Amino acid sequence: MSKQILKELSELIQAQVITEETAEKITTYYNSQPNQSSNRLFIVFGILGALLVGMGIVLIIAHNWDTLPKAAKLGIGLLPLILGQTVSAYLVIKKSESKTWREGSATFLFFAVAIGISIVSQVYNIEGNFGRFLLVWMALSLPIVYVLRSSMASLLFISGITWYACEVGYFSYPQGHAWMYWLLLALILPFYYVEFFIGNNKNNFFYFHSWLLTLSVAICLGVLIDKGGELMMIAYMSLFSAFVIISEMKAFDTGRVISNAYLVIGSLGVIILLLTLSFDWYWNELTDTTLNAITTSIEFPVGIVITAAASVLLFLLLRTKSVQDVNSKCFAFILFIVLFFIGLNSPAISQLLINLLVLLFAVHTIRHGAQRSHLGVLNYGLLIITALILCRFFDTDFSFVVRGLLFIAVGVGFFAVNYYMIQKRKKQA
Repeated sequence: MSKQILKELSELIQAQVITEETAEKITTYYNSQPNQSSNRLFIVFGILGALLVGMGIVLIIAHNWDTLPKAAKLGIGLLPLILGQTVSAYLVIKKSESKTWREGSATFLFFAVAIGISIVSQVYNIEGNFGRFLLVWMALSLPIVYVLRSSMASLLFISGITWYACEVGYFSYPQGHAWMYWLLLALILPFYYVEFFIGNNKNNFFYFHSWLLTLSVAICLGVLIDKGGELMMIAYMSLFSAFVIISEMKAFDTGRVISNAYLVIGSLGVIILLLTLSFDWYWNELTDTTLNAITTSIEFPVGIVITAAASVLLFLLLRTKSVQDVNSKCFAFILFIVLFFIGLNSPAISQLLINLLVLLFAVHTIRHGAQRSHLGVLNYGLLIITALILCRFFDTDFSFVVRGLLFIAVGVGFFAVNYYMIQKRKKQA
């Protein structure tokens, strides 16, 4: 119990607001509660300790590796794995609720698996590439997440499968395909759901998982691009719209904009995609793509699945909220699909409508920020308008005088709107 609370209790007793008996009950209650800050600190130090021990072992092995016989190499490679499994088994048998020990042991065991795979492969000259190594490592490490209920191991696992997808789907393309990424991602989602939603445990690990999952899916969706890259824009727009829809649901509400990964990634993704599509290059390429080529590419079913998922999520959201209360970017995927098919025959019209859509989203964001008296949201809407003007700065025939006047107008708008909001807050206070 903090000294500040004790001081306040003394003042309340002197002012006869509460009795001494009540103060004793309050003191007893707070003293019986676990120190959350200390627990978090122990967890962090436990994880850091496991990482430092693992790094120390790797350095010692690397320094003396060439002088060691094969049996010693195997023993060194398997020793961290055996130690990690022994400690983990003890924690499971004793049903230890110490999060510090579970997180530290899981982290150590996670890297011990990688050391074991590497050394055994080297000693016995087992051929393979880095992508296959990451796949085997992640597959063997998945049980650690569930057995030890480790959030840190889960974060490392998501990072690992993202690395695997990039290595196979991007860096080694077209030699490999990262199909296994989606299976591994599906296998980790139950932990995310049970740990943070069933257990109602919205701690820092929840925020880290949300950020990492949204970034991972956004990064790795591109590995599915094959022949119909133009169609992947539909898939990405539906994905980012789905993120915004999820952020509007009560279960994912964090109370703050910056901590809501689904809102930030989804909203930025929608706007960046629309700004990219406001140029004519995409629409000129789209006219050269026949509908037959579109429907025979892998991107077509991918777009259908993600769009269907976004539609279901939007339907569920509209059952609890009215259209006026929903973030306008939730409907971006529907509007873009309409513009996509218009662009097959009239690319200039779709390009114009994309610019108007960006402007519409900017105005709606400014209005939303003003209604909530949120300067961050309001300035975000103004930044969208600024970005749109910057994009048109490079592909329009306006004179420099007109362009300069536009930037001056936006600058004045920034100042005026922020000044108005600050004065409004002062009056409300």
